[in-house]
Amino acid sequence: MIGYLKDADTLALESFPICIIGAGAAGISLAVKLSRLGQRVLLIEGGGWNETPDILDAYVGKATSPHPQTTEFRYQRFGGTTHLWGGRCVPFDSHDFEKRDHVPESGWPSGATEIASYYQEALDFCDAGNNDFAISAFGPKTKPIFSEITQLTPELNEYIERYSLPTDFGKKFRQELTVSRNVQVLLQTRCTSLNCLPEEPHKIASITLHDGNQPVTLKINQVVLAGGCIDVTRLMLVSRKNNPVWSFMDSSLGKYYACHYDLIFGALRFTGEKPVFDFQKTLEGVYARRKLQFSPQFQAQHGLLNAAFRLHFPAYADPSHGSGVLSTIFLAKSILKPEYQTILNHGTNQADQNRQLLKHIRNVFLDIGSVAAFTYQWLFKIKLAKRKVPYTLIANKNGTYPLEFNSEQVQDINNRIELMNEVDRFGMPRVSIHWKLTGLDIASGIKYFNLLKELFEKTKSCRLEFDQHELEKSMKNALPVGGHHMGTTRMGNNPSESVVDANCRVHGLTNLHIASSSVFTTNSHANPTLTIVALALRLADHLNRTVALKE
Repeated sequence: MIGYLKDADTLALESFPICIIGAGAAGISLAVKLSRLGQRVLLIEGGGWNETPDILDAYVGKATSPHPQTTEFRYQRFGGTTHLWGGRCVPFDSHDFEKRDHVPESGWPSGATEIASYYQEALDFCDAGNNDFAISAFGPKTKPIFSEITQLTPELNEYIERYSLPTDFGKKFRQELTVSRNVQVLLQTRCTSLNCLPEEPHKIASITLHDGNQPVTLKINQVVLAGGCIDVTRLMLVSRKNNPVWSFMDSSLGKYYACHYDLIFGALRFTGEKPVFDFQKTLEGVYARRKLQFSPQFQAQHGLLNAAFRLHFPAYADPSHGSGVLSTIFLAKSILKPEYQTILNHGTNQADQNRQLLKHIRNVFLDIGSVAAFTYQWLFKIKLAKRKVPYTLIANKNGTYPLEFNSEQVQDINNRIELMNEVDRFGMPRVSIHWKLTGLDIASGIKYFNLLKELFEKTKSCRLEFDQHELEKSMKNALPVGGHHMGTTRMGNNPSESVVDANCRVHGLTNLHIASSSVFTTNSHANPTLTIVALALRLADHLNRTVALKE
């Protein structure tokens, strides 16, 4: 059932054994699986079917540049950010879970590696096909991205990243949750506090809910925080403030914040055959794209963080690409949200954009045939298709390819989320985000490009070109990937160094769990959504056993 707090009976709500706060990828996956296992679940979502300006106010806060503002890349609605998710599904690598001597604060607790065994189930939830990320997923006779790359193994390896439909979890599971007798969904209901009784400081006794009218206190049994990293951290910090006994969390809660960081740089030049650049379909019909990664042994040898490279297209904003399609997309940017306009503006400042406007228009007219073909593809393969081409790939006419570099970031204690004195309309303190690259982040990125350049020099047909000074300057200014917020309630065995244990249960509390990217001990180079869903599905099995034992 799906309804609203104002229409609900409090006693009926208190009868649910499990309460989940947040109905995005994690919360919906958790609720759906628990329901299928026969568990009764209360699922609470702060937004409704659509995002509204008054709800967006709850996201207003501060963030240090170049971190995106706190209102960007976050969506408070049923389905969460899966509403505008790009669909990229990439698993963590096995060494991401391991202790790596050259990566500070690395090493997930024993048992957390079980998450990997849930990737197939998570891929099913995401509609992204099989748990197979080898290029042979395209077929047994698949050729490598370019023939000479086989000379560079085992140092450099080629894998694929899969793409969802993209699946909006709110749309996909709405009907199932509506008719379920095991699930009650409350929309437009914010949780503003987790409350303990003085005589039971290690158990959440109740939660405070607010729908814009009067706050309601609800007794609960088991509670799971399943929102995004920033939301979960905010609620935990507010609740810590109200519960002095939680002081043991102070060493880690809100700290070790991390994002992936991204840089589009250099020019990869092929003198012979053209590389595989476009999206391809796997044998089961899922769009996928190739990526390059150094082996775990090579990373350890050179002190590298985990990262991946993709062939990229020219900067939209630079009309010298000569592409009518790229110029059309750039000219249409005004219809996009500001955070996505920033991506299209990559490569130029505002003054440059204004001066280049006529050149973009010229590209469109001179390349009108390509624009017409793109319009057809956009209509039938993106707009109307159920499984959509993830995004537009246009190769540079001069045969060079910029490299897109995505890397994990060190979880540094100085990168953090804190509460402000200012509050939102629900009385919750707003948040301030402090983020910057560490020295290891920058050094690792620079090494990656230099080592890759050396490897490509072993081939006859491929060269990576860049200016070393520009590389160092650009890496220092690399941008955090917008919606990838991780690490502020990290997982670990020691309560003095982490917030949750291997089962996502908050240290020192018997009935509070967290299903969010905030628990990531390290963050890989992989987009977080697939691992968030796998984490939630694993937690569903754990909670199912826990509730069954209590009954």
